[in-house]
Amino acid sequence: MLSGGVSGVAARVCTHPFDTIKSRQQVAGSLDGGVRRLARASMPTALLSVLRDEGVAGLYRGFGAVAFGVPFASAFYFGGYEWSKALLGEGTAAYICAGLLGQSAAGLVYTPVDVIKERLQVQSLVGRQGYRYASALDGLRSVVRAEGAAGLMRGYWANNATWWPWNVAYFLAYEHGRDLVARHAGVADKAQLPPATSSACACAAAAAATLLTSPADLVKTRLQTAVGERRGAAAIAADLYRAEGARAFFAGAPARVLAIAPGSAISFFLYEVAKRLAAPTCTGELPQLERMKRARSEV
Repeated sequence: MLSGGVSGVAARVCTHPFDTIKSRQQVAGSLDGGVRRLARASMPTALLSVLRDEGVAGLYRGFGAVAFGVPFASAFYFGGYEWSKALLGEGTAAYICAGLLGQSAAGLVYTPVDVIKERLQVQSLVGRQGYRYASALDGLRSVVRAEGAAGLMRGYWANNATWWPWNVAYFLAYEHGRDLVARHAGVADKAQLPPATSSACACAAAAAATLLTSPADLVKTRLQTAVGERRGAAAIAADLYRAEGARAFFAGAPARVLAIAPGSAISFFLYEVAKRLAAPTCTGELPQLERMKRARSEV
């Protein structure tokens, strides 16, 4: 869990600017005026636009929420994933269940982080019709004051509807990719693969999973950033299709791939390194995992 928390924050430092572009392009199509053009702009054009108007700081809007929340969310995510694998073992069904359980636990932390982060990222676009938070802490207070604690969990199920299929696609590709590499390299246990190899598998798997789930993520972002929105995710998706067409579901998709795929590579590389460094000192947990594995094999 500690390894997951450290690696999650390190990855976000590098990829947060692309996440900001992703969120702005996903929301821009629903706004009025010239802002709408941002949704169809190329990723480099959108990036340069933010740099010109707001500087580097504009690309890191909402990072305070990420820095605070992601260590906990990543720890729950990786912790849930590893414990699930220890209980269920290897194989396709185990990979799917481990990814789903890890995401379900992490979503309890990721959802409030997303609500604050994404509103800070897009508030310069929504103008007077939206909100103006001075910081992540101010955003937290404002959401609780205006919408109650439930406002922080806005889009929890839409979040899971995005990340459950992402995790299924991702972990199937990631784990089977490592299996394939290990066989070709003549390595008996894929856990012995170099961290860089696991990192490359993570990047490829994340890119594919991210592209497939971009439409669901766009709907989730619009749901979480719209104040006073009474419609559910299905109604937002239907209205989006009628007003903007099928192409609009992939607004911000290239930026999202660049935010997630390299981030997964960085995260899993640091995760594997940190886990190996921590292993000699984890005298309590590792034998417990071994006992769980032995008990499963006996059953």
